[in-house]
Formats: sequence, structure tokens, C-alpha cells
Amino acid sequence: MREAFTDDEIRGLWRKILTDRSVEISRLNDPESRENTIHIKYEEMDELNRDFALNFLRAPEEYIRLLKEELNENFLSEGYKSRKGRRLNISISSSLPDLKREIRDLRSADLNTFLQIEGIVKRVSEVVPTLTMAAFRCSYCKNVDLYPVTGSKLIPPSTCSICGKEKGTTEFKFLPDKSIYMDTQIIEVQERPELLRGVSQPAKLSVHLEDEICGRLNPGDRITINGILKGKQKMVNGSPSNQFDVYLDAMYVEKESSEYEEVEIDEADVDAIKKAASDPDIYQKLVASVAPTIYAMEIVKEAVIFQLFGGVRKLFEDGTYVRGDIHILLFGDPGTAKSQILKYAITLAPKSVYSSGKGASAAGLTAAAVKDEFSEGRWSLEAGTLVLADGGLAAVDELDKMSREDSSALHESMEQQTITISKAGINATLMSRCALLAAANPKFGRYDESEPFTAQTDFPPTLLSRFDLIFIIVDRPGKNDVEMSNYILKVHSDGEKLAGGVQVEKSEFKPYFDREFLKKYIVYARKYCFPVLSPGAKEKISKFYVEKRASSRQGTVAITPRQLEALIRLSEASARIRLSDRITEEDVERGMRLMESFLSQTTLVNGIPDIDIILTGYPSKDRKNLLSLSEIIRKIHDENGGKDVSMKQIMDEARGAGMNPEQVERNLKLLRDRGQLIEPRSGFYRLVRT
Repeated sequence: MREAFTDDEIRGLWRKILTDRSVEISRLNDPESRENTIHIKYEEMDELNRDFALNFLRAPEEYIRLLKEELNENFLSEGYKSRKGRRLNISISSSLPDLKREIRDLRSADLNTFLQIEGIVKRVSEVVPTLTMAAFRCSYCKNVDLYPVTGSKLIPPSTCSICGKEKGTTEFKFLPDKSIYMDTQIIEVQERPELLRGVSQPAKLSVHLEDEICGRLNPGDRITINGILKGKQKMVNGSPSNQFDVYLDAMYVEKESSEYEEVEIDEADVDAIKKAASDPDIYQKLVASVAPTIYAMEIVKEAVIFQLFGGVRKLFEDGTYVRGDIHILLFGDPGTAKSQILKYAITLAPKSVYSSGKGASAAGLTAAAVKDEFSEGRWSLEAGTLVLADGGLAAVDELDKMSREDSSALHESMEQQTITISKAGINATLMSRCALLAAANPKFGRYDESEPFTAQTDFPPTLLSRFDLIFIIVDRPGKNDVEMSNYILKVHSDGEKLAGGVQVEKSEFKPYFDREFLKKYIVYARKYCFPVLSPGAKEKISKFYVEKRASSRQGTVAITPRQLEALIRLSEASARIRLSDRITEEDVERGMRLMESFLSQTTLVNGIPDIDIILTGYPSKDRKNLLSLSEIIRKIHDENGGKDVSMKQIMDEARGAGMNPEQVERNLKLLRDRGQLIEPRSGFYRLVRT
């Protein structure tokens, strides 16, 4: 490779490239135009002169300086130079994989070089105007001239460029209205989580945007950026340090246009996918491909497979939106492999983000407006887990530990699949079109099968009702203990052999399909398969819904339209697995089996299905007792002239209404927990007025 070019040679090569840009340059020269950018592809430079292109990568700022000189001297007319607010931007892009670098691999040798990175937008600051050319009037000669602004401080010129008077013998007045500005914005980009291997935290990089590429990105966007890696000197106690923070000075930004661009599928893959989809045993083989080292849990593994394939997202002509993503909650005892299921699922999903309900940042699970050093004291919008997982799977462990803010924001995110932020002048709606696979523990440590499911969690009913499937996973001693222990021992035995370099033949813990094939299978199905309900499937779903509703007894409700929609999504996922454009009765039956498992585990009260447990947090009977007890306390309170009501008075009245002492005490506790009742002194109660 030729090591260096002279300035004249570089300008001559730029001249050849610019000669083919008459349309762009004519727009720049139009006095009425607002166009400020010349777009050049790196591939053009490479085709013109390979050594020229390679040298540009090593010294991009010097090459761009000479490009601007060539433009100003030989291509830009007085029309451009007379424009108010003129400035010259150079956009250089490339699709060559050779220029791509991983954020975590950036080193000091990369400083001041041109490169390309890919990632997800984690945070965006406000767009603010920044001075590039400051107009000053000399008090001596009264002339106005423009002076370039370097650095973050505005410093008056030392000498008038017109009359030559120096600072001290004349004054310079700053004229904001005659100065030239450009839009600036800072974003933070992080590595794509699904591409990480053996690393828990994705690396991040600040990116500085200017002019036309500002304001186009939102948290959660997946982008490719071309730019120059630069360093900003750190300050320690007000003094310059010998260390630098790196950032990318962006020259070109491209948003990912497709949800699954990074997954490449060739003809051989398509043939293999179609062959697998036509296999009568495909469902069993898919289940055998999910966490085979975890004992049993076939119904949960099948549900996860259905979640990965997903239902059909629907947008109607009136603007109504119905999600196709399936939300699943795994709830139960510690040590029951809930977390392992989550971690395995994210390795199968083409796009995925794993997080804890505790949240590792201010954005938590949803999003937040924050103010810190990142945006240099300005407000910025930071994406949380569900925004980063847009278009994929969000796996959230310890959902019971999430913040109150996340809990309220999660309602909108799970159903409308958007997150709305209105704070500090930031009004934004971020997309969170992802499936949620969550795990949570009972609030008292272990699951008590004698108590209703909702009594063992602090999740609001409005949140629980948004899950399509909820599975209770209980660590119950019994006859399966021997089989489970043998299974776990066999897993460890095979693992020990593999660690020692011994090949295990016919291992029962090897997934039937490998992960890379499954990713391609899922992507292909989601991109090209949009099944429609057959008449038989419609009839079967309708019959299931009507019969469930008819089974409601004693004021209970067995099922609601939300479960009907969930069943449709599950049936769509089943058809997608077969790559079928029709949803059959068999697809509905598979969805019904998953739905029945969920309902039988969470909504049965004395053998009677009661969906109110999920929708309101209480069985229908308890809800009626709560209302009755509230009326009793209110009646006694009014009869007492507004005095607090004693426990004895409540017990006497409640007994006449058919409630036993245990029911009264339990319902008093429920009213207190809901914030509807207070106990100002021991044994005396008062309703909270609303």
C-alpha cells in the first residue's frame, strides 16, 4: 500500500469524485436551498484508488479538510456563499464488512480513524443549536465578520479581520442573529444483546450527531453508524488528565429497515426449515430443543416455543392495534429452573434482552427521562429493557422486584406495546413490540397451594390480566424425586465428561435442533407466515369460549375476551410452526391445552373456575364479602356519629350477614392492604373516604 499522498494528489482524487455530483452541488449553490451535505460512499473511493481509500481510513479529518477546500475553491459558487446559515457537511458511508468494529474491541489505536459500528440506541439527548461561526462587530470599524468557534466556550477574536485592530484597542460585540448554528445531539449506543457471548453487560459508546442526522433516532432503534472515533480529555479536579473518554463523531447513520436483518437465511436453510415444519412430530422435537438439561416442564417449554413463533400482529383500518406477541409469567418456588428457562429462551430468540426486575439503570424495564453527565447536563431519554427488546423477546427475572414506576408503565407496554414519556419537556412514544417472558417468586418465599395465587403476589390484577399464560411451578416432594435426582446426576455426569474432552455419544441432553437453526426457523416463520383462521378453527374457539362462560357458577366468571384473544394468538403460533397459512382445529386444540393448564393452576376456587382472581385479585365470593363488610363498617360508623368502629361491632353485624370470624379478619386485612381501611387505634377501624 502507498503510505502517503500529497495534498494536491488528494484534492485531485476528490475532484474526480465531485465531478459526478453536479445535482448535489447545484442544490448547495442554490441561494434558497437548505441543503448542506455532500454524500459520498467509501466504495467509490475504493474503486477510484484503493490506496487513497485506505489512507483515508487512517487520517479521515485531514482528507475531509482537503475535500472541503476543493469544494470551496472549485465547486461552490457565490450562491452558496451568500446563503444565511450556510455550512458544509460531509457524509461518508460504507456497507463493507471490513470497516465494522465491535464497541468492546475499540482501542487507542482506533482513535482518529474512520470506522463503522452497529448497535441499539440506548439513550438520546435533546437536539440543541450549537454555534459554528460566531458573528462579531468591531466597535472601531463597525464591520461584522464571522469567526470559527472551536471548543465549548465562546471566545471573542483577538484581532479584527477587517481593520486589524487588536483586542484592548477595540471591542467585539457578539451578534447572535448573524451567527451560524448547527443542530447537535448526543446518543448512547450499546451492543446488540443477542450477539453477546459469555458477557452479561453490553459495551456502550457515546455518539455525537450533527445537522440532518439529529432528531431522527429514538431509544430502541437498531442502527449502523459510520464516523470518526475521537477522544475527549478528562478533567480531574479542574485540571486536564492524561486519560480520554472516547466517542464517535458520526458522519452517517442508517436505521435497520427489517426486524431480522442480521439473520441470514439461504436456500439450503429454507429447504431445511420447510422439511422440519412438515414433520408430524415437529412440536415434540421443538420442545426437545428447549433447555433439555432441565427435568420435565414440557408444558412450559412448549409455551415458550409458541411465544418465540408468536401470533399475528394486526393493524386495522380504523387505527386499532391488536398485539400478536404472547406474554408468559413463570411463578413459583425458588430453585425450580425458572431463571434457566428465561436464559435459554433468549439464546433461541433472534432478538432478545435479559434483565432483572430490579433494573440496572434509571430506565428500568420501560423508559425514563434522566439528567446527568452523559448529555452534558441536558435531559436525555433512556430506553429500558422492553424498548431495547422491540421486535423480539424481553426476558425479565425477578419481576416481583420491579419498581412502582415500572409496574404502572408496564400496563401500557404489554397491551398497546408503546411507552409514553412526558417529563421535562420531553414528550415521546417509544415502541415496545416484544413478547415478555417473566419469572417471579411468591412474596412469602414458597408457594402455598392452600392459598389463592393472587394472595401470594403483590402484582396488581391489571398487570396479571395482561399475561396470556401464567404457570405455577411448585417444588413438591413426591414420587418424582428419585427420577429427577437421577436426571440431574446424569446431566452432571455428561457435563463432567465433556469438560474432560470425552465425547458423549447419543446424549439425551443434546437439543434436537441447534440454536442457530431454530433462530432461522423462527425468523422465517415470523417474516413469511401469516395464518388465517379456518371456519373449523373459528367454530372450535367460539365453542370453547361459550362453554367456559356457561360453566360460570354462583356469580363467578370462568373466562373473558382477553383469554379468547390469547387463545387466538396461541393458535396462530401453532400454525406458524407448521408454516401453514391456515389455522386448523388441531392448532386450536394445542392452544386450548396450554390455556387449560394456565386456568386450572390459577383460577380454580373449590373446583369452580373464577377468572376474577386474575382480573380483580379476589374470587367473586371474596369480592362480595369485601363489599358487604365495607357497607357494614360504613353503616356502624354513621350510626356512631362518625366515631371509629370496634372489632366487636363489626363481628356482631358480620355474623348476621353470614360471615364467620375468620372471613371477617381476612377481609379486614384485605381492606387494609388495599388502602381502603385504617386502624387508628388497636381494635378500632375507619374507612378511608374516596
